[in-house]
Amino acid sequence: MMRVTNHAAGPRLVWPKGARTPRLLVPGESTVIALPDRRDPCLAAWEAAGEVRVEAEPGPTLADPVPPDPRPERRRGRERPPSSGEA
Repeated sequence: MMRVTNHAAGPRLVWPKGARTPRLLVPGESTVIALPDRRDPCLAAWEAAGEVRVEAEPGPTLADPVPPDPRPERRRGRERPPSSGEA
């Protein structure tokens, strides 16, 4: 995954790996996408001209907090009241 940031005066099209359509980046926009080839000649030319910045997206580290699980906790059934024979 690569972070692509558009620093050009106008929009730029990038084509993510496996996508059916290109992704339009407006000036100042940044996105993380999978690129088919880091050495793409078009991206290399834009990067050399200072119009875009392409950098590796850093992976998670141990110092980063673990995000909560987006799935709700699954209940195992109804809670049962304690029986009168216990305690």
